[in-house]
Amino acid sequence: MAFDAFTQVWMDEFKKAIQADAEYPSLAHDWEGSVSIIVNADASKNVPDPKYLFMDFWHGEVKDFLVCDKAKAEGATFVMSGDYARWKQVAKKEIDPTKALMQGKLKLKGDLTYVVRRVKTVNKVVDCLTRVDTKFPDE
Repeated sequence: MAFDAFTQVWMDEFKKAIQADAEYPSLAHDWEGSVSIIVNADASKNVPDPKYLFMDFWHGEVKDFLVCDKAKAEGATFVMSGDYARWKQVAKKEIDPTKALMQGKLKLKGDLTYVVRRVKTVNKVVDCLTRVDTKFPDE
């Protein structure tokens, strides 16, 4: 069953995928902080409004995974934003999120050095996302 991207049910499945991954806790043992993803609106791709996603990680533990409002998203330790098409590429592993941040294809509010030092954790989270059967808005 495919889950509609950027919905709470999809976020719940994403969280379950991370929690089920045997390697995640050891890779993320030193990660501290919440991460928000802001997906910019793109009416041509059936994304009429921005999407705000909040994920809280703490030393290998996966905490809140929420579709939220702008204020909650902007209060995260790390706030990543970008166009819908870029986030879809990340979710399908067509682009590396850390490289996209370094190249300016995605924007980060937060400590990029911290993220780069923990690239294996970031990549593991994206690997887990690819395990969620996702229906994207423009498909």
